[in-house]
Amino acid sequence: MCIINMKYLLLIIILIFSLLSCKGDLEKKDSNLSVITYNLYNLFDDIDDKTEHSSYRPNSGYTARDFKKRIELYCTLFKKEEFDADILFFQEVESQRVLESLLDSGMRRRGYIYYGLAKLDNIPNTVGFISKIKPHDVQVHNSGSARPFISLSVFKNNVCYKIFALHAKSNIGEDSDNKKDRIQTARHIKSLINENENVIVLGDFNSTISTDDMLRSFDSVDSLFVSCNSNSVDVKALYDATEDIYFPLNRDGTYNYNGKWYYYDKILISKSIVDKNKYSFRILDLPELSKDGFPNAYDNSSESGYSDHFALKLTLGE
Repeated sequence: MCIINMKYLLLIIILIFSLLSCKGDLEKKDSNLSVITYNLYNLFDDIDDKTEHSSYRPNSGYTARDFKKRIELYCTLFKKEEFDADILFFQEVESQRVLESLLDSGMRRRGYIYYGLAKLDNIPNTVGFISKIKPHDVQVHNSGSARPFISLSVFKNNVCYKIFALHAKSNIGEDSDNKKDRIQTARHIKSLINENENVIVLGDFNSTISTDDMLRSFDSVDSLFVSCNSNSVDVKALYDATEDIYFPLNRDGTYNYNGKWYYYDKILISKSIVDKNKYSFRILDLPELSKDGFPNAYDNSSESGYSDHFALKLTLGE
């Protein structure tokens, strides 16, 4: 089944609904809502669409074997208990084929039967998700020159959650243009958030509060209002545990940029979630790290590695 946002004809999102899921959404009534965000590091398929990064084309040595190996590695990783979640959100996914390959290589057996992708014809990769829970509503949003993002509503234990998944512009290239695009994304998401909703905003933000662009510790129309203190989250603010110096996290960051750790990968939650739930955040372990403790990105020659990011998981309690 294809859902097309008619306002933006170039944006496509795909949801697959299994006829075998009539008895429910494969969720246990006593289970918690859990979500993971993970930048998959340029997970391109093996079809040459001429929009890939140059090093991920057949003439550069990136082959069907490499794609298959990467899918196998990720599926093996996702079989680990700590990677089990209701919804896995990804950044740097090229195509529908990537998500389908993940499902067909073992994830479907684990209950992931719904998936979605935000894709523009002229961008090499984008955000996507695979889910055990049937989304109630899914939309793809175009923010002009900024990257598209996804919003979806899901019900878990009769509670509705509105989730936004994004991949903000990186720090590579012209800094002023990147900040402008990040602010554009933040402004757009903020316009879609209603107070008192159970809101989750997640993804690779490529920024922190200290960069003073899309995330700020005060209310601004041009940024997301973020609080670093769970005891004083304003109704208009989102709580960021990665920036809370009193919240225990198991690593110094999710991404190392120029020798410094950053929590670029974030899961922000609204006051309504903070007030009504027990919650935990954890940076997920990887089987292999560099000698400096960095996550290893995939290497064609050794056919090993995953991403240069760590994944972050949120689990909500009763």
